Amino acid sequence: MISKFNISITFFRYKIQYLYENSIIILLLSESVNDKYAFSFLNDVKNELLKNFSIDELMNTNGFQLNKGTEILKKKMLYYNSHPVTTSNGEIIENLNLAKDAMIENVEALLERNDKMDIIAQKSDSLKNFSNNLSSFAENIRNKESERKNKFIIYAIILVGIIILLYLFVF
Repeated sequence: MISKFNISITFFRYKIQYLYENSIIILLLSESVNDKYAFSFLNDVKNELLKNFSIDELMNTNGFQLNKGTEILKKKMLYYNSHPVTTSNGEIIENLNLAKDAMIENVEALLERNDKMDIIAQKSDSLKNFSNNLSSFAENIRNKESERKNKFIIYAIILVGIIILLYLFVF
């Protein structure tokens, strides 16, 4: 005995889809709705009904006597009409889209961070070059100062020597 099957019948512009599982039949009449979408809706309705009612209650009661069942059906119809992309399978797609959006934001943040890191690296290189230039400039000044000091000492020794020679020749 078959315990579960899905059937879709097209009649002009209408589609009749029904789901049969454990002696429960759930029927949908629609205008050219995608089969996956329709069977997703039927499976969601079936799952909600089984959450709220036992199989015996569903089997032994007229469908119109289940007030809570009509509320479930209304909620599911409103949900599927207002979220046409989101089905039980579509929830996965929606979650993937959310994950994709988060990944795009993360990649954009990484690119921005990478740009900032490039700018910091350029500034660091510029600072390093400036520091090297300043160091060589300071070294040149130190050498010139040392050269000037040495010249002063040499001139001072020559001057002292001239004074001593003059003193020796004059006296």
